Amino acid sequence: MIGTEECFSSMIEDYRRKSCNHLFAIAARDGSKGDRLKIGYLDRAGHFLIPPKFDEGTKFNEGLAAVKLRGKWGFINEAGEFQIQPSFPSRSVFTEGLARMIKKGKWGFIDRNGGLAIDYKFDQSFDFSEGLAAVQVGNAYGFINHNGIEVIPPTFEDARSFSEGLAAVKSGDAWGYIEPSGRTAIPPQFRTEDFKVALAFIGGLARVPIHGKFGFINRQGELVIPPRFDLAGPYSEGVACVEFDEAFGYINESGVLTIAARFEYARDFREGLARVKIGNMYGFINHQGDIAIPLSFIAAKDFEGGLCYVETLKDVGYIGSSGEFVWKRSYAAR
Repeated sequence: MIGTEECFSSMIEDYRRKSCNHLFAIAARDGSKGDRLKIGYLDRAGHFLIPPKFDEGTKFNEGLAAVKLRGKWGFINEAGEFQIQPSFPSRSVFTEGLARMIKKGKWGFIDRNGGLAIDYKFDQSFDFSEGLAAVQVGNAYGFINHNGIEVIPPTFEDARSFSEGLAAVKSGDAWGYIEPSGRTAIPPQFRTEDFKVALAFIGGLARVPIHGKFGFINRQGELVIPPRFDLAGPYSEGVACVEFDEAFGYINESGVLTIAARFEYARDFREGLARVKIGNMYGFINHQGDIAIPLSFIAAKDFEGGLCYVETLKDVGYIGSSGEFVWKRSYAAR
């Protein structure tokens, strides 16, 4: 869901990716210095498989996780061993075997051994998706392949990653969609006066901006759900999270509101549950719109791999789908 950023523990960064390994980053005491917290990794049962010994860490993707040690970032495998030694100034994530990195203000890509796969020469870049990555050269965006070869010239004002064979691109202040060949599939026609962008296709539908509101189109570019939402996320588990009249709810693929807009904030469904906020507290609902996990958290992420990171007034840790903690520590022991 695209919306207001929430404040979580600065030690745990959230990457929501198409695939993830079921190890979970958490800040805990390292055992050697009583008041010091380090990042380690739990399994789904709440057992430490990788002891807390890193200064910062991200979740695993494609078998590797970025971790920070002594001011530098590297990558560990699922055994907790460094596959790429800490030598980089920033974190990243591997997608399709490559991870984007920045050096002296330019972006490039490294391989799984830490070697330079694509030279640092782009002003901005996105992760690889469906064999291509969107990159910025000067003030224009184009796409490169895994060899760093420019396959779609940088002629767009903005661009997003490929999904279901199409990528959103901006041209002439309007968003449209192109194919991997660079051919226009849906002409630029979706305009907005602010910074709203078009989203990727998921399940054959894509969110697009039209005069300050969001609607949904099909792959032929036909508007199938009128633009009446102030915010809208991608379809997930058959529904999309939307905001209108200052409240969040959920619509089905026909645009029918299936869960009433009664929440102050809400997120996409993940593993049968969606995070919602009422007042100052977060909880989780099921697909019927019923509260499945009570609103008892001051902060929470989304479920992935059977667990979800949450914070209460007293504790932080991971809960299972029943709402019970599988691992926690005192919030005060930060």
